Amino acid sequence: MLFRKTLIHEMTWLAFGLFIVLLLIVMTSQVVRLLGEAALGALASSAVWAVMGFTAVRYLPLLFSLMLFITILTVITRLWRDHEMFVWFSAGRSIYSFIPPVLQLGVPVVLLIAALSLIVSPWAQLKGREYRETSLKNEEVTQVAPGVFRESRNADRVYFIENFSSERGEGENVFMQIRRDGKLTTVLAEQGGIEVDDNGDRWLWLKQAKSYQATPGVAQYDILAFSDGKIRLDEPSRPVTSPAIEAMRTSELVKELTPQRWAELHWRLALPIQALILLLAAVPLAFANPRGGRSFNILFAALLAFSYYNAMNVLQAWIATGRVPGWLGMWPLHAAAALLTVGLYVWRSKVRG
Repeated sequence: MLFRKTLIHEMTWLAFGLFIVLLLIVMTSQVVRLLGEAALGALASSAVWAVMGFTAVRYLPLLFSLMLFITILTVITRLWRDHEMFVWFSAGRSIYSFIPPVLQLGVPVVLLIAALSLIVSPWAQLKGREYRETSLKNEEVTQVAPGVFRESRNADRVYFIENFSSERGEGENVFMQIRRDGKLTTVLAEQGGIEVDDNGDRWLWLKQAKSYQATPGVAQYDILAFSDGKIRLDEPSRPVTSPAIEAMRTSELVKELTPQRWAELHWRLALPIQALILLLAAVPLAFANPRGGRSFNILFAALLAFSYYNAMNVLQAWIATGRVPGWLGMWPLHAAAALLTVGLYVWRSKVRG
């Protein structure tokens, strides 16, 4: 009881403090990124905090997983460096004796990660996407603000719209100028508005429009008239899985398993599985020789966790593109990580002093 109580008490307080630090780091980075988008006119300044909140919820599974891994690794490493491990070994404990207290701390968090990954994160993705789309259609947010000439991020496009109705989501007398491949294109339309596709890319739709294309310095124009058309406002995004799939409920996701849906499903399942395997692997990885280097085990553990996470990202992309069958998914990776963890326990169980 003393053994378990001591470990859980130390790990709980360290985990709490570590989670606060990790959350502050993520929130700070997100605020900087979102304020940059607001400064470029891609997001309303009033929407920054709301969007940041939804984004933070999506990062919680990874934060909790990282918190568990670092906490257990730090506490067990300290026991080795302070020679307390040898005291516990002399009292009849083994490396396997650390599994129950680690699971007692970690299993509730792993279950929370599973709930966040399978239920809460898709909801946050959906609400954040809806909030962002609403803000992008607002006259104060869009790059096509009424009565103001606005320039794109790459300085290759200029927009102007005379009147805009936020209620109808459209405006009148739209002007657009595009510089591309040494040519200058001017577009004039009677009506226009903003829409966001499933990938989160913004498009300017136009009605009753004319396009004038020419090379500067050459007195020759190509004129094109069209009743309906679209022009992309942002650079095309190519996510592994589309935001629409990421925002799907898990129950809807499994109804029709396309490669992209398989990729998203395996990613959601991988987060709690990864957290469980890493928290168990942290115990043997924390081995530190007091007479040897003080940071070798930390570097090796960080490299292993980083490789595991990167392999998950690579496999997600391969599943989405059909290079890996959906039914196979990431299970070989999890099996390899579990076998490696068992091997580390067997190896470290031989270290008794």
